[in-house]
Amino acid sequence: MILIFTGNEQLDIELNNRIENSRIVYYPDYILDEKEATLLIATIQPNKYNFKDFMFKVRNKNIRVILILENEKVKELNDAIILGIYDIIFDPFTLESVIGKIECPSQFSDVSKYILPILNL
Repeated sequence: MILIFTGNEQLDIELNNRIENSRIVYYPDYILDEKEATLLIATIQPNKYNFKDFMFKVRNKNIRVILILENEKVKELNDAIILGIYDIIFDPFTLESVIGKIECPSQFSDVSKYILPILNL
C-alpha cells in the first residue's frame, strides 16, 4: 500500500489517480497505525508531531519515505538523511518524478553530497 500524505488536496488526488494501490491519508496517526504500508509520500506539513519525531516513528516501522522538500536548504533535509530517507524530491517537481522515485529508489550515492556536510568531510 502506498500512502499519500502531502497536505495538498489536488496533488493527493492526482497522485492517487496515477499510482496503483494507493490511498490518501489525512492524519499522521493513521500512518503510525498502518501495518501494511510500504511507502509514504510526504511533505513537511503541520501536524501534532514535529518533523524529526514523526519521521523517526515512521522509519522505525520500516516504512519507506519519499520526501518532497521545498529546496536543499531546509533544515529537515539533514534529519531526513540521518533517518535513512534517501528518496528526496525537491520543488519544483512533476508527477512523473514522484512516480519515477517509487519505481526507482535512490541509492546512497544519490544523496552522499548532502551527507558530507553532516559528517564534516
